[in-house]
Amino acid sequence: MDTDIQAIAKYPMESEEWIKTVLIGGASLLFSFLVVPVFLVSGYLVRAIRAGMDGADEPPVFDEWGEMLKEGFVASIIGLVYQIVPLIVLFVFVGGSIIAFATGSSAGNGIGMLGLFGGLFVWWILAIVFGFVGFAGVANYAKEGSFGAGFDFDVIRQVITSRAYLVAWAYVIALNIVIGAIAGALSVTGVGAILATFLTFYGLIIAGWLWGDGFAEAMRIDTTTGTDAEAATV
Repeated sequence: MDTDIQAIAKYPMESEEWIKTVLIGGASLLFSFLVVPVFLVSGYLVRAIRAGMDGADEPPVFDEWGEMLKEGFVASIIGLVYQIVPLIVLFVFVGGSIIAFATGSSAGNGIGMLGLFGGLFVWWILAIVFGFVGFAGVANYAKEGSFGAGFDFDVIRQVITSRAYLVAWAYVIALNIVIGAIAGALSVTGVGAILATFLTFYGLIIAGWLWGDGFAEAMRIDTTTGTDAEAATV
């Protein structure tokens, strides 16, 4: 993946409707507790991934809302399935910590704290690992348009073992660190926290393009033979 950092940073602004898009997306994140906006954001992410696959010069916009909500719902279910194991681990650790705290003893409190923070750390690691695989499934759904494509493990295995997809994730992680740092600084005030939400969606547009581009590059290289195919595998 040969990514122009400056160009990808400005990518969300390449559409004439970019302000409207960021406003709708940021507002959806703000009201995600209502559940339905989550599917709207997920549906947009599917389109952003698809735009990355196509090497689009402009980000997608919010239109055809019914289709976007449907795709967002399906993508959310696919993502949730991949997170079942991390969630089970989290519930086990948290449940064990609650039982330990309930004893009321010093030892119980110590065990509870260890279990709670240890469980959160293990959950975080597993969530990243399963997310790495899960987003390949979501990307394949974006490409094929069928729920089953999210679990086509022949394709997913090819993608997650490719250098192109790994590099895309490295870019996304770096992006999250930068966005997170800025959002954290903004969030010291109420207004800043709201602005941070819209900045987060701006970053999501970029992340979607990167995931889609990495997925497409992995698939292109994997279907070739010789040096390119070998270089694609970590």
